[in-house]
Amino acid sequence: MVARIGEKLLRHMRLILVALCALAIAGVVGLKLGAPPAGAQAAGSFVGKNLTLTPVITGLTEPTFVAWPPDGSQRAFNLQRGGLIRIADPNGQLSSIAFLDLSQQVSKGNEEGLLGLAFDPQFAQNGYFYVDYTALDRSIQVVRYTATPDHPDYVDPSTAEPVLVVPKRSAYHQAGMLDFGPDGYLYVSVGDDEQSDRAQDVGVLTGKILRLDVESAQPYAIPPSNPFVGTDARGEVWDYGLRNPWRFSFDRATGDLWIGDVHHVDEGPGGNNNWESVEFQPASQGGVNFGFPAHFFRCPDVTDCQAPGLTPPVTQYPHQMNCSITGGYVYRGSAIPTLVGAYVFGDLCTGGVFAVRGNSPQPWSKQLELGFQPIKISSFGEDPSGELYVVDIQGGAIYRITDASLP
Repeated sequence: MVARIGEKLLRHMRLILVALCALAIAGVVGLKLGAPPAGAQAAGSFVGKNLTLTPVITGLTEPTFVAWPPDGSQRAFNLQRGGLIRIADPNGQLSSIAFLDLSQQVSKGNEEGLLGLAFDPQFAQNGYFYVDYTALDRSIQVVRYTATPDHPDYVDPSTAEPVLVVPKRSAYHQAGMLDFGPDGYLYVSVGDDEQSDRAQDVGVLTGKILRLDVESAQPYAIPPSNPFVGTDARGEVWDYGLRNPWRFSFDRATGDLWIGDVHHVDEGPGGNNNWESVEFQPASQGGVNFGFPAHFFRCPDVTDCQAPGLTPPVTQYPHQMNCSITGGYVYRGSAIPTLVGAYVFGDLCTGGVFAVRGNSPQPWSKQLELGFQPIKISSFGEDPSGELYVVDIQGGAIYRITDASLP
């Protein structure tokens, strides 16, 4: 009897052990293939009252930008300041080889490097993409390359076709953003080359945003609707009066243009230029003068800035711990309904992420602080579904904004 009870107990214990092992294995598999359990956060996440950042790509070296091609592949193309473009698959795994290596022709001092990337709207058909970098002679180079279907993860450097060269003398104020607008034209931001008076001179390309037609002519044509066509000015100029428009973007829902213009050097009496500015331009309205270097134009309350002929900023913030604005995007994703329609931007030094709401016919909201993280924000990114990402140049990571609420 005792022996039978012992055998039954032993069999029962074996069944329990088998069940526990099965549950353990299932748990491991579930964690490996699926999302973290409800309420859990990925390792390395930053969770705050109004903002959550979740790491999706790590292992980069000084990333400056991230972009997704319009080919349905869901691959993320990551720029590294030293000259490499590295692809991450939809799971965030980096390719072992560089998509493009420009490290031998990119200058890497101060604010220089590989700075901008834009995919042709017809990339899936023609393989064209454009990069913006500072060359060894400090000039700004905009170059087109061609990817081919037989080598989707590697591009032949010999396909390079120079589009635009802007000579420079300074290692600062490059700007460096590229993007195709809703009109199909390529927009290029160019800093003032530490020559602030040139920002108001429409006869030069520095301190401007340019608009180029790269489809109908090589290396480019000037769109006939550009605001200074037929004058003594440079026809490429779309907007002017900018100091260092490091990052700009188009609202995918409205076509409006948003610009983060860096003003972190005190160039005016009394420190009047120690402000960072968000500039706004309604869709298809070129020829806007954003005012730099008019010192009087920098004021604590932007609603009082009504200088004739100048377009005031949407918002500004001073240098109280902050240092350099990083322009972002208007959120048009679906994961965070409370953020839809807000323009999200940040600060390089503090890792601060902010938001502002409004449009040209309506008053702008005050600048809203979503949170501060111990990262250095070089860029934001927008994936094909409209979700937003934050690029940490110091930590070499790309974070996705996975939750946010406006304070």
